[in-house]
Amino acid sequence: MKKLIPLCLALILSLALAVPASAAESETVAVQVNGETVAFPNASPELKDGRTMVPMRAVLEALGAAVDYSAETQTVTATLGETTISHVIGEDKIIVDGDQVMTMDTASYVKSGSTLVPLRFFSQALGYEVYWDAGAHTAVVINKDAAIAEIDKSFTILNGLQAKQAGAMKDNMALDMDFSGEAKVFDSISGDQTLPFSMKMSALYGAEAMNMEGAMDLSALLAGTDETELPEEMAAMLENLSFKMIYSGEVMWMQMPALSTVLNLPEGEVWLKTSEMPALGAMGMKAGTTSFGSILYAAAEAADAEVPVNLYDDLTKAAQLTTTLIGDETFTKEGENYSWKLDADKSAALADALGASAVSFPFTMEMTIQADGSSTFAVELSMDEITMSISGSSSASAFSLKGQMQVKNVCDLTFQGEAKMAASDKAPVAAPPADAEVLDLDELAAVPMPLPELSAA
Repeated sequence: MKKLIPLCLALILSLALAVPASAAESETVAVQVNGETVAFPNASPELKDGRTMVPMRAVLEALGAAVDYSAETQTVTATLGETTISHVIGEDKIIVDGDQVMTMDTASYVKSGSTLVPLRFFSQALGYEVYWDAGAHTAVVINKDAAIAEIDKSFTILNGLQAKQAGAMKDNMALDMDFSGEAKVFDSISGDQTLPFSMKMSALYGAEAMNMEGAMDLSALLAGTDETELPEEMAAMLENLSFKMIYSGEVMWMQMPALSTVLNLPEGEVWLKTSEMPALGAMGMKAGTTSFGSILYAAAEAADAEVPVNLYDDLTKAAQLTTTLIGDETFTKEGENYSWKLDADKSAALADALGASAVSFPFTMEMTIQADGSSTFAVELSMDEITMSISGSSSASAFSLKGQMQVKNVCDLTFQGEAKMAASDKAPVAAPPADAEVLDLDELAAVPMPLPELSAA
């Protein structure tokens, strides 16, 4: 169950961002703190040698800090919560909590009667995240920890479930998954076909990295194709799609022999690399550290990577939508357990939160959370031509589901799967072997590559 949560939140975020705001270009440097543009009445921010320099007092107060100045020593002291920083005007040092020295890459200076300081260093010293929006010419500053904590106030029930299910896992977690099923495709002319599909996967999660490897049989995708026109290599490829993946530090490496064949990659151990994937990290590299707030933040951060000026507002909208759907107030307490149901009433509330008209609601979803940290869930869908049912359960050490779907006069689909989790004394690797060949997938995508010639069956 806990691994399905990020997928649900990704869908929620996509709905919240369905009509994204556009960031207007500006000739001046602006500063945004927690979604609000900061006013600088006495002096303006400026770019100097690629750094955003801002009037010190105005930005520190915008960050919520109490500011004090000693004219005798020309020292500024700012306190925010339990953090206190001090800085001597004209120097390149920030003293944090009296004994930690942060060296900036430029010194502060006085201009037009105001002291200008590098925004990034002062903001980070007080625990803020800093982003640069080139299109809007705006430095974006967000108190990430406070934003996540505020969101998590509305998800104590589901965060509690996550904590209990992950509580037995300390440093590293091993997962083994087996998923299979079959599709019966109806054909009144050539005869019905029954096609199996499956996926087996093992994974290792650690504090800093995640490894996966497995194989899939997707030959069911060939239903309805003309076998006489199908390349032998394609059929074999779909029948045994093996893969390996390494994720660490927002970088992912993937190895898939079938893809190597399609892309005409060199023979041998070849890894494809792609970067800038922070959302994967938020899905819980370390057991017990993931919360709804952190998942939502990482998803919004990834969605607004090119326009961070939208990040805080989009995060707020996504949090409001998610709260309407699965926040604490949507649960009913029954003894020591909690139950949740998505039905027509909640659908209407969700439509209202999205500013949309209510529509007919063809499915229901139910979940029960037990006091011991286990849970069960069920989904039912009924439309004119399609019916579907899925049910399952999860605990600290196992997850299972089964289901079926019927498309009238087209196919019947049945499937089942289970996953087992356990603490592991083995740590995941953080990168491919040193002697492995690594190709940048982003660079490959930009270069047209000839497809291999496949022989006909």
